[in-house]
Amino acid sequence: MIAAISLMRRQEQVDLARFRRHWLDIHGPLVCAFAGLHRYVQCHVIESPVMNDLARRMRIDGFPILYFANDEDRAKAHGSPEMAACNVDSRLFIGAVSRVITDVEQVVPPAEERGRISLLLLFPEGTDADTIDGTIARAARLPRLRGLTRYRVREQGRAPASTVGHLAVAVAAVAQARFDSIVDLEGALAAWDDPGVAQFVVEEHRLA
Repeated sequence: MIAAISLMRRQEQVDLARFRRHWLDIHGPLVCAFAGLHRYVQCHVIESPVMNDLARRMRIDGFPILYFANDEDRAKAHGSPEMAACNVDSRLFIGAVSRVITDVEQVVPPAEERGRISLLLLFPEGTDADTIDGTIARAARLPRLRGLTRYRVREQGRAPASTVGHLAVAVAAVAQARFDSIVDLEGALAAWDDPGVAQFVVEEHRLA
């Protein structure tokens, strides 16, 4: 499985409520029309004491994750009229974006029934492999965990054919730890202190 993850910052003049509604109600259906798309999830960043200073400095408002079964399916979306429509719409509410192409590894398989709250960990570019492995192993032992996904970075850079500004945030790896509720997540992370990894709390919206 391949996941295309975008790091997305809203336009300065677009407030958070308007950004979220546009992303869900207008932009989301455009993405759902992509050929070859296996699954599409919007991860909306929500306020939480778990979010650390490194994450706040990145000023990321959301992470769309597009899943494809293989490279051939992912290529079907590139250059398509559907992607062109998304690129036009992006200019209405997105200020800057960066795309990360990853291979998906299920470290802890997701539970059949789970909530929509996740901890999204971004490891900055230059983080060594031992640190990444150790942090993910630690995350796998968190109480009340309902699934843990590791995204192994293949490539990253500007979104294809996008005219939106580039968000210059480079990552070495991404991980997503799922919980049933914000209470479970914040309780599990009460003793977690890792200033070298950006910690985002997100609400997932599964659109496709």
